[in-house]
Amino acid sequence: MAEEFARFAEEGHIMIGSQHGNGSNSSSSGTGSSRRSGVHSPARAWAAIALSVAVMAGSLCACGSTSGTDASPSVSASSPAASQSSSTASASSPSVSASASASAVATGACTTKELTAKLTQGAGGGAGSSYPYLVLTNSGTQTCTLRGYPGVSLRHGNTQIGAAAKRDSTVTASTITLKPGQSAHSALRIVNAGNFDAADCTPTAADTMLIYPPDQTDAISIDATGLTGCADENTQILYVQVFQPGEE
Repeated sequence: MAEEFARFAEEGHIMIGSQHGNGSNSSSSGTGSSRRSGVHSPARAWAAIALSVAVMAGSLCACGSTSGTDASPSVSASSPAASQSSSTASASSPSVSASASASAVATGACTTKELTAKLTQGAGGGAGSSYPYLVLTNSGTQTCTLRGYPGVSLRHGNTQIGAAAKRDSTVTASTITLKPGQSAHSALRIVNAGNFDAADCTPTAADTMLIYPPDQTDAISIDATGLTGCADENTQILYVQVFQPGEE
């Protein structure tokens, strides 16, 4: 459009100059030259205006083009932020998965090698029986659990004296968690061998007590000096309860 406007202005200038030039001779020629010169300046002004308009139009186009071009990077620039946010959200999942996995790991049962055993006075004695406590202590480095009855028997040398301990269901079993150094106890009842007919019992001094922790196949042997059992393997003199927390 700017080029057409400039062309029309230039053609107008030529037409005006020719019209005045055809009017006279030398004297008219001078006048015509003067008029041609006077008319020529507005034509150039119109051409300059047209060029300015063209330049401005081009600048506006360029600005619009630049603005449009700059818009895309700003939109694209937001994408990494969204991706980073997604990455952050994903990164939190392992910590959640690691936390669920850790809580799902159950504490294992105390093994024989993690435990030490001893007899304490417990509830004392009376009515022809004694009531010591069998105490198991977690001497390992890991937390473990105890639940249920121990296996208990009296021995003389390598020979078992009397029947193994019979279970007393007076107390309900519960799972006991033992941190290193913590203990649990099982209440025993040991009937005095003198309560039985000597011919049937054949009283025999015990030297050791053999103990199997719950769910274990390896035993712990402790000193049982002072206890008397019956050589008859069918004579029941031992009774045992489930483990309870603490030494007493």
